[in-house]
Amino acid sequence: MVDNLKKPEMLKYFMSGYFNQSVSWSDLEGLATDFKEREPKSMVKQLISELKMLQDVLQKGDKETWREIEKYVHEYSMRYLDFEDGPEFINTVLKAIQ
Repeated sequence: MVDNLKKPEMLKYFMSGYFNQSVSWSDLEGLATDFKEREPKSMVKQLISELKMLQDVLQKGDKETWREIEKYVHEYSMRYLDFEDGPEFINTVLKAIQ
């Protein structure tokens, strides 16, 4: 990945197992809450860390890195996460799991 970023494994897990293409954006907060309640705290902490890394990518306006992350996540979840949708996604999930 660009700038030697780690592959977001927990984001991939969350999006393939919870927020895949079969669910609506309106379900995101509830799915994130389910993730927090069902998964080990270590996994929740890892997802928080990865989401904060994504926030940094967004704040830098680094669309190239975002596209690489999006391709990686899409491969497993069949869901696209556009750069423009990133802030809403990140803020909703962080609010639910922190």
